[in-house]
Amino acid sequence: MTSKDRMKVAAAARAAEAAGPMLSGILVIEDDPDLQWHLARMLTVQGHRVVGTSSGDGALALVSQWPVDLILVDEELPGMNGLEVATRLREEHPQIPVVLMTCEATEELHIAARVAGVVETLVKPFRSEVITELVLRLFPGAAPEPAE
Repeated sequence: MTSKDRMKVAAAARAAEAAGPMLSGILVIEDDPDLQWHLARMLTVQGHRVVGTSSGDGALALVSQWPVDLILVDEELPGMNGLEVATRLREEHPQIPVVLMTCEATEELHIAARVAGVVETLVKPFRSEVITELVLRLFPGAAPEPAE
């Protein structure tokens, strides 16, 4: 884990502790910094705890140190691809739902995603509302509350 990832974990943990009972903790694994920022910002504004990383190795380290209720993973990552990351995360943390984000969803990818334990595959680009609805469907009690 890089020092940048450690700083993100520490900041997220402090924010979660200060805020008291929180909505779901969401890990965003996306190598496009703009998309990672956009997803994290949107989910944070809705009241969720969010941490992001750009690699599978970073994700594996973060999920063991930070309370995660949902994982959003890009299919095209440097090093381990999204399916490999999903498989490893589901082996080590089977209770955490994993959602795969991809630019091209083929039938083969959908099958491989199901085998990897992915609960949903989202095709990019997608609207922000798609993520909001997904979180509410997976966590019905996690109604968004705007952050101050």
